Formats: sequence, C-alpha cells, structure tokens
Amino acid sequence: MNKEPRDPDHSVDEIELPVDPADLFVVLYDALPNWPFSGRTANKWFGDIGVKQRAELVCKDVRRDGRADIDLVRDLIRQYGDQGMFAVLMGLDRAFENAGIYPGTTGEKTMCWLARRYQNTNSLNSNTDRTGLLLPRYTRPGKVTAEHTGKPDFFSVHRVTPAAREGIWHSGILHLEPRGCPRGQAISIGAAPVLESYLDLKFEFPDGEDIGLYRIAPDDGRLRPRIERVFQNLENSGAQIGVLPECTLSNDLLKHWDTLLHSDPSEASRLQWILPGTGPIGPTEPDTAPPNRAVLFDRETAQVLLWQDKMAGFTLGEGQAEDWQLPDRPKHEPAAEYISKGDQVAVLETFLGRIAILICEDIKQNAAWLGKCQAFGVSHIFVPLFASPISQRVKRWTLEAAEHCVDQLGAWVVLSNSLAVEEGMRTRPDFVADGAYNCVVVGPSLPRPTKHAKAPAQFCRSATVEETARVVCDEHGAPPAYDPDDPAPLPKIRCGPEA
Repeated sequence: MNKEPRDPDHSVDEIELPVDPADLFVVLYDALPNWPFSGRTANKWFGDIGVKQRAELVCKDVRRDGRADIDLVRDLIRQYGDQGMFAVLMGLDRAFENAGIYPGTTGEKTMCWLARRYQNTNSLNSNTDRTGLLLPRYTRPGKVTAEHTGKPDFFSVHRVTPAAREGIWHSGILHLEPRGCPRGQAISIGAAPVLESYLDLKFEFPDGEDIGLYRIAPDDGRLRPRIERVFQNLENSGAQIGVLPECTLSNDLLKHWDTLLHSDPSEASRLQWILPGTGPIGPTEPDTAPPNRAVLFDRETAQVLLWQDKMAGFTLGEGQAEDWQLPDRPKHEPAAEYISKGDQVAVLETFLGRIAILICEDIKQNAAWLGKCQAFGVSHIFVPLFASPISQRVKRWTLEAAEHCVDQLGAWVVLSNSLAVEEGMRTRPDFVADGAYNCVVVGPSLPRPTKHAKAPAQFCRSATVEETARVVCDEHGAPPAYDPDDPAPLPKIRCGPEA
C-alpha cells in the first residue's frame, strides 16, 4: 500500500472548489486520503508549526468576509500536497468556531450566516441531498485515548456521507427557543416508574402456531389518573426533560397526554420536553401488529418533536416468564415480541445536542444502530425500559449497553425503568433487590479520562410509582452531596458540544 504523500502537482486543479467554506470543507475532507490517519502522520501534521501557520492563513481569510480564497487554497495544496489539504481543513475548522453554530453562542458578523443556515436547514453545508451533511460536533468517544485515532477526531465539525444517511430520519428543532440552556449547562432529568405492577398492564399472547408471541400494553383505565399526578410531579420537581418507561402509552393515553400538555405550565415548571414512555401507537391494519412507539413532546407547544419505533423486539427466553413471574405465559418459549419493527433511527438537532431514542432491547442489539448513531455523532440517547431492576453492584445488560454507548459515542444515556418486573420478581423467594434503581444516567467523564475507570453514573430511585426519581449514589456507591433539608438532587446531563 502506498503511504507516501501524493505529488504536489496532482489533480487539485481538476476539483471544483466552492468559496462556501462549509461546502469546501466537505469537498476537501472527502478528497483527503486515509493514509495519513492509519499511522501517526496526521498527528504529526496536527502539531507541526508550519501546518498551523498555513491553517491560520486560511482561517483569517475566511473570517474576513465569510468566504474562502480559492487561489490560496489551490496554492497550498499544489505546494504541500495532502499536508496542504489537511492544513486548509484545519483552517476552515477553526473559522467555523467563530460562526456561533452552537445554540447559545454568538458568531462574528462575517460568519454568523453559517449558523443561520444550520438553524434553518439542520446542516452547515448546502446541497445536502447530493453531498450529505456537515454538522457541528457534539461528542467524541468517551474511552481513554492518548491521541487522535481517526480522520474525524481532528475536527470540530462532523461529516456525514450520503451513504451514512441511509436508515436515518434526520431533522431539527433549532428554530425553537432553548429557554435557558447555555453551552455546557447541566440539564435536570425527571423519571418516574409509572407502572407499579403487572396489574397496570395487559398481556396478550397471539396465536403464533408453532412459535411463541407476546405483546404488552398499558391498562388505560388504571394509568389515566396516575399519569396526571406523574406529570404534576415532573412539573414541580424542577426537571427540564422527562423520560418515562416502556409500555406506558396507548393511543388513548397519548391523547390524554396531549390534553395535559395543552394546559398552562405551573409557575414552578422548568419542563421543556417530555417522553411519556412507549406503547402500541398509531393506526393498525387487521392482523398487523402495531409498532412499539416512543413520542417526544415539547412542553410549551405540545408539538411532537420526534417519534421512534422499536427496532429490535425483545425475546422472552425459555423460563423467563416464570423468572419474571408474569401473570400469564406464552404458549411456546422462546416467545417473540409481537410488534411491527421500525427500520430507521430518528435523529434530531436540538439546543441540547444531537438526540435519539432507543427503546429497551434496541440499546442491547446495537449492531443495527450503533454505526448509524456514530456516523451522525449522536450525543444524547433516551432509553425507555421494561426490564428487571437496574443494579449498581451487579452489572446487568442495561448498564453494560449504556456504558458501551459512552465508550464508543461519548453520548449521555438516560435509562428509565418501571417497577412492574421488580414487583413481580419480589414474589420469588430468591429475589434480591440490590438497589432496584428505576433510573440511571450514564455519561462521559469531564474532563476527558486519562485512565480506565467506570463511566460516571447517577443511580436514581423514586419514592413512589408517581414520584420523580432522585439520585441515590454514583458508580462507586457514594451518595451525592446536598443539603439534608432539601430533597436529593435530580440526575443531570450536559448541554452542548462534547458534553
């Protein structure tokens, strides 16, 4: 394999170079070969004083009038080859830092048009249907690294190729006022169990002939008055984002939530978004299973911001219905979840970062989505669960999957569980509660970690099925510091780039 720089007089003159700095970045990023990043060459370039000086020339030129001098760009690439192209990309990248592209930041007069484009189109570059996207970078992998390890690591913007867009629904709500979320601010999370026991649910076991099938839906009559109190507690708790568990929604309950959200918020309310769980939502045809769908609402407008269908149905393994003490059992085991599965990940540009929702088993069966979320630089993932209790001492699959997201994506992960499975399992003589947390927030170390350790975590518990969960301890079992005259703190995530 040839690992030498290309001839400085290579075909740069044959490449159409736009003056638009974001469009130019896309062209050059795609044209720059991968060989400098397979070893340490790119890291050496990154620290080279000459490369930095050439990058600064490009940065100053772009900041002067918001456009790139193509003659300067071509001269640098002709003279220095791939290293020159790398320097141009560094310079463009630094110019973007002065454009105010992150919510809550202000750009220079000559550069702020780029932020307006991002706000209006959810991308920094133009002609996105043909060229793909250029996005602000909100996160980097949370694992320990001694130096940059790949081409994306060197830049503060995130390139999404047209191929990477397949299987992704991408939109944004940057036009909505963030209502008090400056860069780097801590955002409070509200979670409540909602489901107290299996009495709050309806279990169905459709006829699957020679296979087991099951479906779980909420009991609307039992939950309708309860969610009003859950909603009121979220509003009074100081939470800014509410995340409720799986199996808590139906078409009727969704209408009830819509009615609640059209009421005026209380004076104490800081609630901005609410994800009122998941369930069989949407129109269905005869003999067709509905999706297991999550819906994210804006509290102030009652607008649906995002919806996500569960992509990976959970299989009840042999004996699991008995382990969980389910009130009814499938005819055959293992038993498949009887739902219409989603086939794409919904990703949203927001004041918080780049968000996605993964429903329970989706976060475990990550082969289908991890690459997609990584390709889009997803920074925050909300995960409604219907699962056994989350433990701090015994690492079960939910926590392992969340930590994997932190390592690979650098994303914040919010796990929100109910009490139903825990309550069922308590009837077993061998049951050990082991903390029984109904909410856990896992995120990257700040500042970036320099040694291998557990991912920072906030283990939270609700006092009742309707109460908002409070932090009990961290990943080491240490309780939070707070005034004993005040309630325990809510879990928090960070807002903004590399959160």
